[in-house]
Amino acid sequence: MRRADRWSTSADGSVLILAAVSACFFLGGLAGCLLAGCVDGGGQESLAAYVEGFLRAAQAGETAPPALAALVWETLRWPLLALLLGFTALGLLALPLLFAVRGFLLAFSIASFVRIFGGTGCLLALLVFGVGGAFSVPALFVLGVQSFMTARTLAGRVWGESKAAPLYGRAYWLRCGGCAAALCVCMLLDGFAVPALVSGLAGTLLAG
Repeated sequence: MRRADRWSTSADGSVLILAAVSACFFLGGLAGCLLAGCVDGGGQESLAAYVEGFLRAAQAGETAPPALAALVWETLRWPLLALLLGFTALGLLALPLLFAVRGFLLAFSIASFVRIFGGTGCLLALLVFGVGGAFSVPALFVLGVQSFMTARTLAGRVWGESKAAPLYGRAYWLRCGGCAAALCVCMLLDGFAVPALVSGLAGTLLAG
């Protein structure tokens, strides 16, 4: 078996891939933080007014749980895209970009809250992004790493490398099932626990 095949299928290969996608996620997050620090004027005021309006509505008990379709889309879009990219050799290029964009958007949102509300913004970001994110982000990484490995194997077959390397075995689908369970927990938390926590702490956040 060639070195490329060993790299794509071995445990050491998965560690290298994890390091690579983590670096893309980190660099995207760094860019998001830098951009959030550059936003000022009308953009910052509009975001602050929107978040404050949401918090006041939550404090008054006027918010409703998110619609099911919106909740499912918000939770599944990134992991589902990572999964689908594992069925094509194009995942070699698209998956690093996916992680960079996800890191950018997540970091930009968190950094914007912190910049506008200071310490209370950290708490708000933890509630909005951290509760469900504790399940959705690890699931994204698991799916992304295994999709990169299968995309690498598919690309190797196009390049004439060994076709003996396994693709979608039992372990692959077991990991997908575990990620699906984690994402279901994420949807339950984002649909019920997070709105209740934000509503309960809205007064504290606004006072801060």
